[in-house]
Amino acid sequence: MSTIFGLYGGAHDSAAVYIKDGEIISCIEEERINRIKSGNNYFSLPNESLTTIENVSGLNVSEVDHVTFATHTPNEFILNRVKRDVDVYDHHQCHAAGAYYTSGMEGKVLTVIIDGGGTDNSNTVWLCEDGEMKVVHSDLFASGGTIAQVWGYVLHGIHELDKNGNFVWKMCKDEGKLMGMAPDGEYDEMVYNALKDVISYDSLRFFPANTIGKATFLSEALRRSGYFSTKQGISNFAHNLQLVTEEIIIEYLHDLHALYPEYDKIAVAGGLFANVKLNQKINQLDWVKEIFVFPAMSDSGLALGAAILKSKELGEGFEKPIKLNNVHFGLSYSDEEVYKASLNFEVERTEYVPSEMAKEINDGKIIGWFQGGFEYGPRALGSRSILVRPTNPETHRILNERLKRYDTMPFAPMVMEEYFNEIFVEDKSKYTAEFMTMCYDTKEEWIEKIPAVIQKSDKTARPQIVRKEAIPKYWEIVDEYRKLSGIPVLLNTSFNAHNEPIINTPQNALKHLVFGVIDKLIIGNYVYAKK
Repeated sequence: MSTIFGLYGGAHDSAAVYIKDGEIISCIEEERINRIKSGNNYFSLPNESLTTIENVSGLNVSEVDHVTFATHTPNEFILNRVKRDVDVYDHHQCHAAGAYYTSGMEGKVLTVIIDGGGTDNSNTVWLCEDGEMKVVHSDLFASGGTIAQVWGYVLHGIHELDKNGNFVWKMCKDEGKLMGMAPDGEYDEMVYNALKDVISYDSLRFFPANTIGKATFLSEALRRSGYFSTKQGISNFAHNLQLVTEEIIIEYLHDLHALYPEYDKIAVAGGLFANVKLNQKINQLDWVKEIFVFPAMSDSGLALGAAILKSKELGEGFEKPIKLNNVHFGLSYSDEEVYKASLNFEVERTEYVPSEMAKEINDGKIIGWFQGGFEYGPRALGSRSILVRPTNPETHRILNERLKRYDTMPFAPMVMEEYFNEIFVEDKSKYTAEFMTMCYDTKEEWIEKIPAVIQKSDKTARPQIVRKEAIPKYWEIVDEYRKLSGIPVLLNTSFNAHNEPIINTPQNALKHLVFGVIDKLIIGNYVYAKK
């Protein structure tokens, strides 16, 4: 059996991964260590994440059995930092491997990858069955268009440059802000038609080419015309971009279904599928039995995809798709390590009693939650979260003030598995909902009960299903809150302030406590509060 490092870098979302004997041990995104959001650090390399993986594994990069890369990691990094033979796998193949081999899906699976552009392709389609993948379609981004690039490059023109000449909204960082505004917008025929000129679709091809230039020109022209001078204008633009995206991707999937009608399960990856509203539309298709969205759907997932491909090649794992209990593959800290860190802060420690902290949440306190290894991918999923009761409609404003955020995306509900069907409409793809990668319609009787986690315009939510077997401590705090409130839901938002990555260390968490961002901090088996 073998030890494998998987690496990716050179564009955005650099990461390093460690697999041992076919088991995923650690997945570390560069931004979690260097504390610079990947969208603010384009062309980054996995320097600190590789060092972290070396420390976790106890193996130097020269000592590990295999080192794998997803293209297009620069050769200079391999020559200067890695300094050994490596296995290199195609960008989209790594996306596909991450999605398919963690989907847990049996039988025939259609794996679809759509991003802003890999080494050569912007979209690929893979027929997968019994642990094998076969590419059956690819589209060169150099000669075609890609909807993912539209989302990335329209951001640059929406706002004037800041005082330092930088974009205010940036690609690979702020697409979610735009998507979050879409339900509040309205149809605008002029904008809709302009977007259809930027990107269109027919017969498995997206066109025209030069998506980047056309998307940038459109958004800059609209800004100069004053279209983006109001929040409603930006919301209207977002609404029409979301509409165009859903229309052409659904048509694309229908065409694939016509070609491969026996494939009724879909696994997806690539940056486009960070769009939880689009994923909901796919899940609602009659012919789709289940959809799985790879939790690290952006390029950070490539490092794991590369390592999985090598493990599969060696016959040491991933003979068939597996299911993940969670994605808590980051660094973890013992109670003793946390206590030593706390000595540098004016805080006090008491033993964690779930029922007592549930009462504090029920009383309106904002609680930091820090357990185990931090998450892999963009979502806070029960390791580095902020927990709040979901019943107060003012919570969105209060939290944004505390965190100095300006987000319009609704906060997410974490819901006990046992009550999911009682609260939400669709009854498919619950495995992917454990990773908060898709929206669901909310049943009418629950909308007023949990307003802090419901989108006010379309009444959807982006839930995380919490299973007792998968994340028992997380499930327990929700259950204790349920016993007090009758509501098996808590609000979950990522544990970070504006423009910083989700936190990593106890020091990060304790700073949020002493600066008053959170009222108390549950970390390991203890609760910390300011003295």
